[in-house]
Amino acid sequence: MTAPKVYIDGILQTWGERLYPEPLRTVKPKKGLTALRVKPRASTGRKPAQGGGSIRAKQTLSSTVKKTPEVMVKVTGGGKGMKAIRAHLDYISRNGQEPLETDQGDIVVGRDAVNELREEWEIGSFGVIPEESNRRHAFNIILSMPPGTDRKGVHDAARDFAAEQFGGQYKYVFVSHHDEMHPHVHLCVAARGMDGTRLHPRKDDLQLWRESFAGHLRERGIEANATKRQARGITKTPTPQPVVNMQKKRGEKPRHYRDPNTRPNPDNPYAEKQTRTRGNVVRAYAEVAKALAASDDVEDRKTAVQVVELVKAMPAVLETQRAPNPIQPADQVRGNARQEKGGDKPQDV
Repeated sequence: MTAPKVYIDGILQTWGERLYPEPLRTVKPKKGLTALRVKPRASTGRKPAQGGGSIRAKQTLSSTVKKTPEVMVKVTGGGKGMKAIRAHLDYISRNGQEPLETDQGDIVVGRDAVNELREEWEIGSFGVIPEESNRRHAFNIILSMPPGTDRKGVHDAARDFAAEQFGGQYKYVFVSHHDEMHPHVHLCVAARGMDGTRLHPRKDDLQLWRESFAGHLRERGIEANATKRQARGITKTPTPQPVVNMQKKRGEKPRHYRDPNTRPNPDNPYAEKQTRTRGNVVRAYAEVAKALAASDDVEDRKTAVQVVELVKAMPAVLETQRAPNPIQPADQVRGNARQEKGGDKPQDV
């Protein structure tokens, strides 16, 4: 017996929002009020469709099970004072050889032009930036995609992303680098806005930026996804940027850094939370797979099988953090696909 579409849409919306929640954006409050965080208006690269959350969940689920390339948006540091900002602008422009593009659409190329840009940033609109400071005056952001992605598309998507997130409020420059396999863009954003407010990127902001960047890539026909690590079963802890710089750029070995991915820590304070999160993710996928397996749509039933395969392929949480997997083998879901040939009835997963 197949499940009605309204039931399937309800399951997708309920559990899909837990897997792929919309990131919150900070809204500047009116005078005397507290800042609010509401759902974003970031570009999605998809036409609006009836069905609301269920449509978004289904689209994101489809991209996830197909292993659509994930965008990477990373804050790699920032200039604490003009000395650090000058050094970063020199680095990303390759001492003036690579053209920088500003928030005004101007192209800055050559040492003299970069020097003028640095002087403009140093004077700014709110007083001179000190040579050195304990306060961050700019944020360095990297936007990247896997090797093989159209480089021009990445560059153009980064331009629209920067205009959408920072245009009219924060000064910024960006440039594409082509010296590595994966296309990537360096974006330098002033920490202080035109109205005096300061930029404070948080976790939710980074996810919003990923969603926005992925949307602009999709608008250019580039497949891109922006799901959270938990929804993909990623348990590997990222290496901190300072450690990466020491190892790769300076060839140094950190004396006191302990890699949690190679040396599991039995006293990990986050072990219980990681286990609980994995259990919630697996349960959500189980409910979604069960609903799709009961659909009379062949593609839905195929997706149900892919969901099961996705969960089975997820790397285990560290040995002491294993979470139960309530999803049954994929063979039980495949039985639902036999309906189109007059075979078995849908089975629970």
